[in-house]
Amino acid sequence: MNSTAITKALTLAGFTAVAGLGTMLAPSAANAATNPDVYARAGVIYVSDGHREVRLTEDEVNAQPSLSPDGARITYVHNGTIWVMKVNGAGKHQVSDRTGTAPAWSPDGTSITYTAESCTGAPGTFRVGTRGGATSEPLSPAVCRDEPAPQVGYITDQPGTDPQSTR
Repeated sequence: MNSTAITKALTLAGFTAVAGLGTMLAPSAANAATNPDVYARAGVIYVSDGHREVRLTEDEVNAQPSLSPDGARITYVHNGTIWVMKVNGAGKHQVSDRTGTAPAWSPDGTSITYTAESCTGAPGTFRVGTRGGATSEPLSPAVCRDEPAPQVGYITDQPGTDPQSTR
């Protein structure tokens, strides 16, 4: 086989691989077209369907929104802790038991991982359910899996309420 024939065969194989990749990605692209875009701007979470934008949070202390795999809920950072709400902004509730960043959904949408201070004092990864009220499970570093998570203290508040008024 000469070099021209090899080049033609590799080119054809490359096009075949790219065509196969396009077929694998097509369902995801179709799903993305039906899911809204979620984003934070100036501390406020918004959702957009491409034609109109809707404000979902009342205050300006929100960041890092992430849409659930089924497109029905959003996890986000609210005032340093991890929260979940429906895609229409209803049902806002805290799920993390500590301050954290970078919330991400599990593929099945039943839990959320996030970054927070670990038992070593360095950043670690924690997992928590989407309903809240549970202790976060340390995932990494590995030495922290059997150690209690660092104790934290913060005021749990509902968006739009003044935690000072309960004293």
